[in-house]
Amino acid sequence: MKQEPSGVLATTKMKGCVLFFGLWGLLGGCVSIESPYSSDQTGLEFECATGDVTPHEATVWLKTTEPQDVTVQYTTDPLWSTFQETLSVPTTPEQDFTAHIPLTNLTPKTRYVYRSLVPGKRPGRSCRFVTAPLAEDSATVTFVIGGDTRHSFQPFSIMEAMRQANPDFFVFLGDTIYGDKETPARELSDYWNKYVENRDGFAERLLAETSVYVMWDDHEVDSDFISTNPLMPVGRQAFLDYWPIRRQAQDPTRLYRAFRWGKAVELFLLDTRQYRNPAANTMLGEAQKRWLLTQLAASSASFKFIVSSVPFSDPRIDKWGEYSEERDEILEFISKKGITGVLFLAGDVHHAAMSRVSGFPDRKEFIFGPLAAPMNYKISNREPRFEYFNDDYRNFGKITVQQDEVKSSVQVEWFATNNALLHRVILEDNRDSPLSSQ
Repeated sequence: MKQEPSGVLATTKMKGCVLFFGLWGLLGGCVSIESPYSSDQTGLEFECATGDVTPHEATVWLKTTEPQDVTVQYTTDPLWSTFQETLSVPTTPEQDFTAHIPLTNLTPKTRYVYRSLVPGKRPGRSCRFVTAPLAEDSATVTFVIGGDTRHSFQPFSIMEAMRQANPDFFVFLGDTIYGDKETPARELSDYWNKYVENRDGFAERLLAETSVYVMWDDHEVDSDFISTNPLMPVGRQAFLDYWPIRRQAQDPTRLYRAFRWGKAVELFLLDTRQYRNPAANTMLGEAQKRWLLTQLAASSASFKFIVSSVPFSDPRIDKWGEYSEERDEILEFISKKGITGVLFLAGDVHHAAMSRVSGFPDRKEFIFGPLAAPMNYKISNREPRFEYFNDDYRNFGKITVQQDEVKSSVQVEWFATNNALLHRVILEDNRDSPLSSQ
């Protein structure tokens, strides 16, 4: 077995991007996230997960042990001297006793603690998240990012290192389960069980302390699946049941979405699976592609992070190389419109890398993972597109964005399971010489 690295292996400093600000440290405070009671006492099987956070809203996810009416109590006071409580929401067997409970009218850039409550039971543990800053706020943002968690690679101890990074949020790049491995899932209950198996103690602890923006890839359904796979609707239902994703009434199965974090950051989460159609040469589908181009052109964020479960820079089948015309259309649109500050974030391929995108060598893609899955065995570090490549260690990314009136920057770091730094890239943007391409 390879030994874990013990320290900083490499650092690269470049013209072009942003650092991130740690809202957790800025806001201070401390709450216990250890569960004081058993599931028999609380009626809760899983108590903590918050997602799709905005300046004013968040979605809390939980799972009860049986059909129940459940509420969420929340406050900015870690001592719980005052708090608010949501309306009661029922849990049912049709969603495997899971619930998605919205919190609204929240204060921007504020730390909240919350707990779930079943009538007649003890309250659940105190969990926490931070709301996003407003679009005009110059605050610093820090997030962690990674994908690929296979049950047979538990415990997910790397998530403890991610928790210790004190992120403002976690971007989960997909393959959150491996539904097609070990005993392959075929029924909805099979997929539900895969999600239950993957909520080990390290995952629960991370989700108790920060919010998550989650997207799927193929293993939530079947290896390399496309839109016509008959298991896709079943896997999609389980994915929506088990993650804190805000559903859209007009399009309840839509997964692509965007989130703004202050003046510097906007995330564009792409669904590279359910609209994928090789016959039509599209990975995104027409509606999602049009949405992406429109939103990119309209964004005033200094840095636009395009989050794709599969890499733009990978030339192989099942990656963006299979859909090179659509990929190049997106890249050419960004160039022709003069859209600045665009960076690509991806997972799936089980190695860490910084890569150039074919035909657009100034465009940088940052690749992370796996968190807990086999390492790469298909890709060579000798490919000329790589400016950094590491397939020795399971890893996660930490991205820090900073912006003030003079200068903005992005710092991208890769860390191994034991929190050892593998590599660092710093991209700087001076306002006197604005960044036009990465």
